[in-house]
Amino acid sequence: MTVFYIVLAIILVLYTGIMVPLQYAYISSMNERKKQTGKNHNELFDDMSFEEQQLHYNLQSSWWNWLPAIIATWIYKWRHKTG
Repeated sequence: MTVFYIVLAIILVLYTGIMVPLQYAYISSMNERKKQTGKNHNELFDDMSFEEQQLHYNLQSSWWNWLPAIIATWIYKWRHKTG
């Protein structure tokens, strides 16, 4: 049974390691779009095409991606501190 947990932990670490840079790039691009358009998150989401909305859901809302999204958000906030 411990082998199962070790394999599961390795898969989780690998998945998180792969997804954090993707999440970070997505968060950066969304914040850049906010700055360029002057719109808030909800307005940006309303203006997205169906495909973009699905991409946003899969990257940000899927429970598989909660850990990479949190880590990427922390890294983004740490790198872009104001003050």
